Amino acid sequence: MRAIPFAFLASLGRLALLLSLLAGFSNVCAGDVHQDLYKGVTKVEVFANSTMVITPVQANAYQLVIYRLDALKTVEAAINRNIPKTEAAARAYFAAHQAEIKRQITPAVLNGANGIAMARHYKLDHIPAIVVDGASVIYGVTNVDQAIAMVQKHRESRK
Repeated sequence: MRAIPFAFLASLGRLALLLSLLAGFSNVCAGDVHQDLYKGVTKVEVFANSTMVITPVQANAYQLVIYRLDALKTVEAAINRNIPKTEAAARAYFAAHQAEIKRQITPAVLNGANGIAMARHYKLDHIPAIVVDGASVIYGVTNVDQAIAMVQKHRESRK
């Protein structure tokens, strides 16, 4: 599957959704997952944008971290929707809602910033990207189980 360059993500959001839906019909479906699939897997990091559907969104057998690299833009857009038009009204709004805004945006801002830093650390140049155990990168896949299966198959072939 071909990975999507960062520059084309905005126009290809629907394509990513379609690819993720098609990935769900592969031979690695939730009902078919064997216990061996997660053998030796301790951490999986997913790098995506907010339009990409990642499955599953939580895991018990390993640590799963999903980074939304466009989180900062999403937060900015959400804040801008609620800002009053005049400067005085905007100042009053922020003074009255500062704690609430900070509480709501902090997790997304941290996730986005950490995701960008980790993407640079791994030298990722396309998303979606799934990094398994900090060593194996799978591009163009949004189904975590499918990515793990690909990594496990590669690991087995090297034995």
